[in-house]
Amino acid sequence: MGKLIVVSSGKGGVGKTTTCVNLASTLAHRGLNVVLVDGNLTTPNVGLHLGLTKFPITFNDVLKGNASLEDAIYVHPLGFKILPGSLSMRSFSEVNSRHLKRSLIELRDMFDIVLVDSAAGLGNEAMSIIKQADELLIVTNPELPAITDAFKIINHAKEIGIPVKGVVLNKVQGKGHDLGNQAIESLLETPITIEIAHHHDMRQALYKKTPFVHMRPNHHVTKKYHSLAHKVHTGEYVRRIEELEAENSFLRSILKTLGFNSK
Repeated sequence: MGKLIVVSSGKGGVGKTTTCVNLASTLAHRGLNVVLVDGNLTTPNVGLHLGLTKFPITFNDVLKGNASLEDAIYVHPLGFKILPGSLSMRSFSEVNSRHLKRSLIELRDMFDIVLVDSAAGLGNEAMSIIKQADELLIVTNPELPAITDAFKIINHAKEIGIPVKGVVLNKVQGKGHDLGNQAIESLLETPITIEIAHHHDMRQALYKKTPFVHMRPNHHVTKKYHSLAHKVHTGEYVRRIEELEAENSFLRSILKTLGFNSK
């Protein structure tokens, strides 16, 4: 049986879908049988990132009971599979949790890794996906609003017993206005799995509708994605959370103001 990894974020715009697309490509490069599931069923973006938009059958059709799971899975030229969401507004409907759970169980039996690009936040759609996860990987940016929203996801996941394996710190610029790693780890009480630097060619990859790791195979950012794939594959995400040391009182005071008390 394969592993179901849900990639989530507290807010949109942090690079969650970009992370999923590049992670799926690098996992497939390692020889794994991978399916990338667009779990953002109301505003799907995976197909747009890959230049694949005209799917005759989508995950939405499966969840409505109108199609089989096998008919909605497509092969990407880079080796991974895609289970896309529908771009049509006519396909929008509330998630059928029974169909969703059954589909994800079936996918575990079909693939080594089921990588799900979840909707951002803690809405019903996102939570329906998160509740089925074997592991949760959080994508965020080194800025206070993104970190605060990421904490909400992590805190809720822990409450319902979903393992949060690590954090992808995305769009890192290494400037003074970025929050430091130690403060972020202390605030989230979750280790940073990997840092992905902000790079202008990411937008070019989106324009070319191809994963960055394929467009720039020797780039230092690509090497980071391959490192992330290794960690996800082996389960050796990061050092033990008990080894985290510093606490940032300013950031924690903000969380308390918002009504979140870390444990």
